[in-house]
Amino acid sequence: MRLSIRFRAVVLLPLLLVTLSHCRFVNDATEPVVQQPTPLPVEPTPVPPTATPVPSPVPGLGANGAVVAEVFNQVAPAVVRIQLRDGLGSGFLLDDQGHIVTNNHVVENQSRVRVLFTGLFETQGRVVGTDPDSDLAVIQVDAVPPDVEPIPLGDSDELQVGQLTIAIGNPLGQDRTVTTGIISALGRTLAETPAGFSIGGIVQTDAAINPGNSGGPLLNAQGEVIGVNTAIATIPNQFGGSQASQGIGFAVPINLVKRVAPALIEQGRYEHPYLGIGIGEPITTLIAEQEELPAPGIPISPNDPDGPTARAGLREQVILTAVDGQEVASSDDIISYLELQKQPGDTVTLTVVNARGEQSDIQVELGARPGSTAGPDSRNPFP
Repeated sequence: MRLSIRFRAVVLLPLLLVTLSHCRFVNDATEPVVQQPTPLPVEPTPVPPTATPVPSPVPGLGANGAVVAEVFNQVAPAVVRIQLRDGLGSGFLLDDQGHIVTNNHVVENQSRVRVLFTGLFETQGRVVGTDPDSDLAVIQVDAVPPDVEPIPLGDSDELQVGQLTIAIGNPLGQDRTVTTGIISALGRTLAETPAGFSIGGIVQTDAAINPGNSGGPLLNAQGEVIGVNTAIATIPNQFGGSQASQGIGFAVPINLVKRVAPALIEQGRYEHPYLGIGIGEPITTLIAEQEELPAPGIPISPNDPDGPTARAGLREQVILTAVDGQEVASSDDIISYLELQKQPGDTVTLTVVNARGEQSDIQVELGARPGSTAGPDSRNPFP
């Protein structure tokens, strides 16, 4: 029996088939226009996924309103407006050395930007590192306002669907706007880079995210950053443009930020793990039965003859059923696991089934993604 699977044309991992709009706000148009290794020393103490309701000190706020007000008062001074000549975005203070996290697409092709804190405090920020493959960047400023503290970081591995989310940023140029919602889904992927790679482990929220929110923090009820707001799903309108927020926003998970930001600060770049495979559409139990395929799973094939999987001996199309013993049901599972748990040089075990129905384990030493070594001043980091 021949295993014949139609594969999507991808470099490494599949693209999310949804119209996405970056959240950088370009302020010179009639309507909003959107554009497309050491861990951090701070390890947060695990906290409950939702805050314990407390009586509101302000009549009419309610328990959730009191939580949001407290979080806003606590962290808003550390949320900044990043101003460029042709647009703006958001960011937040990461540490007491003046490092600010934002999106790569906010500061793309920039070496210096204006950074505005609350009131009249404005300073110049220097872009110290960018990573298109996670859409993250780090800016450094020489001074911050007195008494402004970095925002504590949460743990995106502890997130649960349904818990409260709070977004703070500068949507459509409206400074330090707060919106709320819930976590709608976890483990999403976003196609972000010119090379066709994807961001794994994405947090989906229905908190209103609009152009200008890019780079701002998504927070939990304890005032900890759980993600960096980066994109929204949009519906094309009849005139060829896109509508604003549809209640589907996406944030880069904070645990990926904890990996990427220190590398950007130290080296100006971050290396992502790389398998060198193409991924097909999932094979369900029904599809496997109807098409007489040997097993349900995720069809994969080496698409880089010099890539890690090819070097490990894989030469044909196979069905992937597990990575390091963990069953996979979608390409999202593969991408998220690699991004959040592995790094170049690590070894992973791919459990695969070939066209003859034979199961085997393949040991693959992960490489670094091609093009992931570009520094902040690169104009065209992808081949």
